[in-house]
Amino acid sequence: MIWLVWRQFRTQALVVAGLLVVLAIALAINGPHLLHLYDTTVANCAQHNNCVSARALFQAQAKWHNALNLLVLAVPALLGAFWGAPLVARELETRTNLLAWTQSVTRSRWFSVKVAVTGAASVITAGLLSLMVTWWASPHDRLVDSPYSLFDQRDIVPVAYALFAFALGVALGTIIRRTLPAMAATIAGYAVVRYLVTEYVRPNVIAPLKANLPFVLRLTGTGVGATIRPPQPNDLVMSNQIATGTGQLVSESWENLGQFDLKGNGSAVFTGVGRCPNRIPLSAGPHWHTIPATQAALQRCIDSFHLRQVIIYQPASRYWPLQLSEAAIFLGGAIALLAVGLWWTRKRIA
Repeated sequence: MIWLVWRQFRTQALVVAGLLVVLAIALAINGPHLLHLYDTTVANCAQHNNCVSARALFQAQAKWHNALNLLVLAVPALLGAFWGAPLVARELETRTNLLAWTQSVTRSRWFSVKVAVTGAASVITAGLLSLMVTWWASPHDRLVDSPYSLFDQRDIVPVAYALFAFALGVALGTIIRRTLPAMAATIAGYAVVRYLVTEYVRPNVIAPLKANLPFVLRLTGTGVGATIRPPQPNDLVMSNQIATGTGQLVSESWENLGQFDLKGNGSAVFTGVGRCPNRIPLSAGPHWHTIPATQAALQRCIDSFHLRQVIIYQPASRYWPLQLSEAAIFLGGAIALLAVGLWWTRKRIA
């Protein structure tokens, strides 16, 4: 049975293996160059005060970065659609399953061997691709220093995605019994599940932290400036709100603040927050807000509201616990889907 499954699958497997070898050679040639370029330019750019040009030079050399990220994102869905969905559906369409079942091969063994061989190939493909891209892109990832922005494209979760997509394709192919509809349903279903997990499960699978920080809004000669960020720049922020000292929410973005409704008598309303407790000396001309006395009065108004920055976030230190948790979720989903496919094959297919 294993030999039969391999003969049916070997052409696809050998084509994908060849593509992986070509990609591995290309990355192996280019990767050391990128690492050397990072170490000699970006790593010490602050000492030479040329970080802008150094970063631009490095990113120009790492031109494959976006394409490889898209490839890692797309491969699990492609494996589910082209390897998972036809695995059983095509056999049922052509009725070749009946030949195997009449040759003393049980339905359970038939299903299990097909899933084991093709599923293992899917896991190996996604694992090798993720390993290669994670290694090659490591200098660029250090430059960006935003691990959660690349969470879906690095380390172990792409492997779990691939196994889940494959299992989803197998289950849908078994139930739908038509190859093309099963392939379309696999891509759509996988996209929906990935969206739901990314938006609702990942931020909350481990209870997020809450930070209540002073929010400083400063006036400058060119307008309003502010620093609004999580405790660490590479944390995963789920909610970032601005509130007064009493806890009243005034905005979810500092860009919505900084506007003043000034009256001729010197009274002013800080838009979205409240009325200033002090008078604002007015000056004529288009650059009235640059007058030191006016700026000082406006700043006193801003400071009087004691604005706070309330952040719900996952710290960067939880990157690996979240990777393991999400991989476990998709692994559990894959096992459940394969169990459904096996049960359907044994009980519902005539």
